[in-house]
Amino acid sequence: MIIGLYEYLKENNVECYFIGQHKGECKSKYVVLKDSGTKSLDGRVGKGYIDIIFYVPQNQYTKCEPFKKSIKEMIKNLKKIRYTGMETGIVTDDEKKALTFCIMYENYKRL
Repeated sequence: MIIGLYEYLKENNVECYFIGQHKGECKSKYVVLKDSGTKSLDGRVGKGYIDIIFYVPQNQYTKCEPFKKSIKEMIKNLKKIRYTGMETGIVTDDEKKALTFCIMYENYKRL
């Protein structure tokens, strides 16, 4: 599902990367997708977790919330993944010169 989410975001003109792909400083806002594992209770069906990590240039704090809202609204159209309600607060990433925060989504899948 992470690949489908990546393609969907790209189709909707969101600058999007998988973890480890983006190099250098944050010059414009973008998201990074991270597979955060699977949880299963019965060994047959489980929930897969996807973290969407947001990066916004350090001097653009006021763009964080609108960027997050726009992505959440966009993803509502995808029926295969569901918002978990798990969100991190905004922290700085000095190496990237960015503000960063995260939202978690889940999808059901056969194991």
